[in-house]
Amino acid sequence: MMHPPTTISATRSAATIRGGFTLFELLVVAAVIILIGAVIFPALMSTTETQHLISSGDTMRTFFARSRNEAMRSGQTLALRYQIGGNQFIIEPWDTGDSNIESNTSTSSFNMLGQLQQTLTDDRNITERLLQQVQSLPGDTVFASGTQVFDSREFAQFDPTLNPNAANVDNSSVTESVDGAWSQPILFYPDGSTSQSEVRIGTEDLQIFVLVRIRGLTGVAYVTEIMTQTELVQLDQTRIAQ
Repeated sequence: MMHPPTTISATRSAATIRGGFTLFELLVVAAVIILIGAVIFPALMSTTETQHLISSGDTMRTFFARSRNEAMRSGQTLALRYQIGGNQFIIEPWDTGDSNIESNTSTSSFNMLGQLQQTLTDDRNITERLLQQVQSLPGDTVFASGTQVFDSREFAQFDPTLNPNAANVDNSSVTESVDGAWSQPILFYPDGSTSQSEVRIGTEDLQIFVLVRIRGLTGVAYVTEIMTQTELVQLDQTRIAQ
């Protein structure tokens, strides 16, 4: 039986039909793309959050070191406070009642040496940039909480039997005009020692954290590896049990 010859037009039409995509095929491709995105996107977000968390820990460690160095250089006790549940922190002078006297004496001694005048100006600029400027953590990270070992030196300045200038102490803080709950001060003393503290920084959903710890005797700060919420709870339980 003879079949009618296939025309060129029919061949082209068949090729066109075979070269297109059916609605079902398009839906399958779209589903695959969505599935891949659902797998990859959380991983990318997790990587970004991790990087921000590490960066925030390094930021606090750096500011701890800068505060300690400035306290030793200037002879002025400094206080660092952070915003619990927020991402802001601030470094301020910690008044002992004789801060103005110490500051004036230090300035006079520097001015007597002409060659150190420029150094004095530079140091003042550094101090102004460091102190009483509200700073922020990088990325979407927050101060989750913190712990601090009791230090009697924090309260000695208010005791007239220990501090003859107790009546002149004024520790009003810039944080009083900034919304939010603020931590108790982490103090940096002129002898290089500090309040022994642990600051916990977490992601906004408080699922992963880094801990920034500072040793009281030496003033050395370091950042832990990333911890999950479960690991943090276990750490607290271990400390309570000890």
